[in-house]
Amino acid sequence: MTEDSSPALVFLPVGLKLRGKHCLVVGGGAIGTRKALTLVRAGAVVTVVAPKVTGELAGQVRGGRVRWLQDSFRQGHLTGVFLVVAATDRQAVTAAVVRAAARRGVLACDASSAARSAVIFGALLENDEFTVAVFTAGRDPARARRVRDRIAECVAEGGPSRSTPDRRGPRKNPRRRRPSEP
Repeated sequence: MTEDSSPALVFLPVGLKLRGKHCLVVGGGAIGTRKALTLVRAGAVVTVVAPKVTGELAGQVRGGRVRWLQDSFRQGHLTGVFLVVAATDRQAVTAAVVRAAARRGVLACDASSAARSAVIFGALLENDEFTVAVFTAGRDPARARRVRDRIAECVAEGGPSRSTPDRRGPRKNPRRRRPSEP
């Protein structure tokens, strides 16, 4: 094998089949809500551990799409979990989640730091024909969203399309929307 001078990928963009897999989101704020909803769309069995959750997430709990443990994170919450997302505003808790996941061989996303993550979420563009995920190796999620939105514009310019970023419907001005994944 010869040495290659090209830069190594920081994250390999892959499709991950999560249908029926147990995923844990630690944190019930805006970011935890976005991550949980993305996992639900992927068919994961989602549990959120947080003292409080957003109204949107509470609605998902009431609808039976998300399980909520009104609790603080404990290592035992990782039992049987395939993927965990640490989305708290407390760095000590986030770091503890990531360390515990690594010890147990659980894939982990630290929503505040790609450097501490084994998995990151891309900005998604989905339709019935394809899914495009835009990554910036976690360095600039806002740029990933802008690139994703530009791709959506290009697809729309190519003719009739059912493409809608994040399945939230067409956007009149994609640069003036509230942030979404990653």
